[in-house]
Amino acid sequence: MIRKLRHLWLFIMQKWLIIPIIVLIFAAVALVIPLFSRVPTAADDGTAWNPEWEMMGTVMGVEAPGNGFTLLNNDTALAGNDTFYASWVAGEARDYTNADGKHVDLYPAQIYLLLYGCGDREQAEEARAEWMAREENTYRVEEKRSETHNGQDFQVLIYACGSETNPYERGASAFGVFGNYVVIAELTCTEDYEGDAAAQLGEFLDGCHYGSENLKKPAEGQ
Repeated sequence: MIRKLRHLWLFIMQKWLIIPIIVLIFAAVALVIPLFSRVPTAADDGTAWNPEWEMMGTVMGVEAPGNGFTLLNNDTALAGNDTFYASWVAGEARDYTNADGKHVDLYPAQIYLLLYGCGDREQAEEARAEWMAREENTYRVEEKRSETHNGQDFQVLIYACGSETNPYERGASAFGVFGNYVVIAELTCTEDYEGDAAAQLGEFLDGCHYGSENLKKPAEGQ
């Protein structure tokens, strides 16, 4: 009899412990989900935030690019916290063997977009300079210019990039700073692609929207 009562008591205690734990788990999930899903109420350009835009973190939304480009992937966290990456492709893919001997899909044109989080704006400016220098040392830059797209300032490089290890023949890249983020957009294309890489990259950037209300707030005194 005592053994039965002990089992009954353990059963009741387990139930009473499980229920609060379940409640706590649901409460924690309810608190965490908004941190990952919150979007700005409006873009900095005054446009109401469109849920159909492709989200980059919680501070940037991207319209469908047009010009035949479709979304290939949107990776949430690449190299750590606050780093986001997405790409769009145009045309039919063909099989290509890269320098590592791996078979990959090669598209006539591809857009890469990187949102790279830093500690503050000063660090973001330094990171942008490093990214630009790396690209200038990699490609044969034909033109360098300043452009503004949807209120955001960019430094744009137009270059030739064909080599034995790079199947793309030409491209254009834009480097900007938004709060504590570096914004890098790149459009590269093969020799037989007829589009204007620099012009189409500009159109893509015109469709990028920013939400300053979700930016990291600088510490006092900065």
